[in-house]
Amino acid sequence: MRKLLFILVCVMTAGCATTARYEAQLDSWIGSSEESLVAGWGVPDKEYRLNDGKKAVEYIQRDTIQTGGYAYTRPQTTYETGTIGDEPYSSTSTTYVKEVEPVKKYKLYCSTSFIIGTDGKVVSWQHEGNNCVAH
Repeated sequence: MRKLLFILVCVMTAGCATTARYEAQLDSWIGSSEESLVAGWGVPDKEYRLNDGKKAVEYIQRDTIQTGGYAYTRPQTTYETGTIGDEPYSSTSTTYVKEVEPVKKYKLYCSTSFIIGTDGKVVSWQHEGNNCVAH
């Protein structure tokens, strides 16, 4: 359990930094042509024609990661004290207890949309999801 908490803290801390870098990458597309965007990102997953003549293009990224699914042993020490006759004694013994970390799956998602102006240039972007990070 301690290992999982450590991993989650690392991921959450790294996630903040990489989201900022992702947004910096998105900012670099402002003013680029739609053709350049498609050349860099590929064909959009969805396209929408807006009433004001602009166009929205959306890129969707889905992934699943898995943690756990392994077994390990941890030491468990037992301490004993007592007397045998009139003589005191103390002893320790260590046994190894098998622990199983259950399989956990996490769904990752990021939807990134760009607004293309009537002149064919990227004018804005937005993203949502738990995996909008720079790679």
